[in-house]
Amino acid sequence: SQGMQPPQVPLLLLLLSFAAATAFSPSLVSRPRISASGWRCSADVSGLKSQILAATAPFGDPAMNVPDSVQQAVDRLAQDLEASNPTAKPATADADKLDGSWRVRYSNAVPPSNGQLGPFIGEPFQDVDIDAGTYRNRLSFLGGALEVVLSADWEVRDDTTWRVNFRTLGVEAWGTELPKIKFPEGTARTWCMTYVDADTRIVRAGLDGGRSLAREVGIYDKQGGQAKDAYFFFMTKE
Repeated sequence: SQGMQPPQVPLLLLLLSFAAATAFSPSLVSRPRISASGWRCSADVSGLKSQILAATAPFGDPAMNVPDSVQQAVDRLAQDLEASNPTAKPATADADKLDGSWRVRYSNAVPPSNGQLGPFIGEPFQDVDIDAGTYRNRLSFLGGALEVVLSADWEVRDDTTWRVNFRTLGVEAWGTELPKIKFPEGTARTWCMTYVDADTRIVRAGLDGGRSLAREVGIYDKQGGQAKDAYFFFMTKE
């Protein structure tokens, strides 16, 4: 058997172009802002994590097309978990706790941030290298044979917030790295790191004035997702 052959380069370039336009862009639908006092759950941290994963599990891993009612329930659970955040300064003194590879289990951002690229659902990861001051968002397909990789760095804003700067977007296919697309200067997002422990992270993120290629070409509303904490990412440590 000759084994699986790589897709034709034009197909990969098409996927890459789509990813560049939509790369880690926030969703058009705002995350519901619900007071934690409206519905509180168990204060047990492990229980809250389990409830979030159980709520999203029927919709896949990563979770897709999550109904509004479930998004609202997850948001309430997340707010309870954030109230028990054990990491006071994840952007500065405690940044070492972010180091490593994290899997995105659920996000209400549009593709490819949520793990979907066109009709395909992959495995979304975020690899943080604190010593290098860089991270990579990886969307992996076919057991890692094909990956779309966004490379970025960050600037510290305060003890819980980074301003992340998108640098390049590339495709790695069957051991071959295709030419990378460079993001325009100013393509950036704000990360509000609201919960971090040894195995779980919650990030609230938004454009916060940053450029978005998807908005500039008219794919999404230019006014959408501007709040720095507009959107939600729930991740677990690999």
